[in-house]
Amino acid sequence: MATIISSQEQAAEASIRKPVSLALQGGGSWGAYTWGVLDALLASRSVAITQMTGTSAGAINAAIVVSALAKGSAGDARKSLRAFWTGLASPSLVHVGGEAWGAVERVWRDAIRSWLLSSAGVSPYASNPLGVNPLRAAIEASVDIEAIRSRWAPALYVTVTNVKTGLPRIISNADMSIDALLASACLPQIFQAVELDGECYWDGGYGGNPTLWPLIHSGTASDLILVQLAQDTVSEVPKDAASIQNRINEIVFNSSLVAEMQAIAALRAAAARVDGASPISNVRLHRIGPPRPELFQQGSSSELSRAWLDTLFVEGRGAARDFLSRNGAKIGVTETLDIGKVFTDGRKPKLRAALPATLSPSTAARSASPRLARARRVAPREAQPAQLGGAMAVGPA
Repeated sequence: MATIISSQEQAAEASIRKPVSLALQGGGSWGAYTWGVLDALLASRSVAITQMTGTSAGAINAAIVVSALAKGSAGDARKSLRAFWTGLASPSLVHVGGEAWGAVERVWRDAIRSWLLSSAGVSPYASNPLGVNPLRAAIEASVDIEAIRSRWAPALYVTVTNVKTGLPRIISNADMSIDALLASACLPQIFQAVELDGECYWDGGYGGNPTLWPLIHSGTASDLILVQLAQDTVSEVPKDAASIQNRINEIVFNSSLVAEMQAIAALRAAAARVDGASPISNVRLHRIGPPRPELFQQGSSSELSRAWLDTLFVEGRGAARDFLSRNGAKIGVTETLDIGKVFTDGRKPKLRAALPATLSPSTAARSASPRLARARRVAPREAQPAQLGGAMAVGPA
């Protein structure tokens, strides 16, 4: 006999779940890893998703979840994610994109291969003059835009990059559209730019992958979980052309996240010095991912085989379950992501104190000469650079 759960019981269960914000990084088919993470989080009875930000594949995953949660339940969101990713798998692509998909898939894969091996690349305006994007049909089948715009939907933020200005634009629920999601996943080497409100946009990964600040400033949830797809480090320096280009892509698409994390660390330090309270100081950061290094040797962001997507799903789900097992009790209490360890180099330059405004460079040089000579006579050799020009080391940045 099926168990019927009353609305009061559902509300009581939701009330004991800890509210979390999710930030989903993009990365092509690596988004199936995020699918696995989301499946575990949605199945958990310990957390409740209150807002999401995402870029590229992360934006699509987030939109699917927000759309389903606005209309139904976490179970509906899990079903929608599975339908999207299994439908996207290569054996079923003809059903997702229609008869045109077969030719476009070949162009897509050829474009990726040619672009990786040639600095000139392949223009999508030449290889795909009609601007066919097979993702459109797949997204339309899985995302209800009106549900995302409704008052019942969790907050959603999607990043796109303005082609002309190079600036990131954050699109929220009220302005969400299928085109906005396509723009966030628009790799310019593969797809033509997507027009929104008279402006052309490319993949949001160039400006924010993902963008964190809307989640921090909203104050909706104090715990933010980053689902990271980019590797923290690689074991070897790439030598062949394809590996070099692939590593460049990883660095470029992860650079905005690194910069934002470093800014968070700097602002926290500044707030601590003046005993000032700020949303950045109050938010607790957590992380699931990146995927195991071995996976990066098995497949790529452009592979869409069912076996590969299933592998990534299982890996992501396992990583999320492990995170909840180790850190579930810490959510709402303390931070589990060490920004300084993960997102900073650790070898910071020493800053130099500025010269007095009344002291010209030539005067400073003349006044420093006698002291420099004395320093060379009496100081150890390794101490000389600290005295050069009378500058004073004031500690790490």
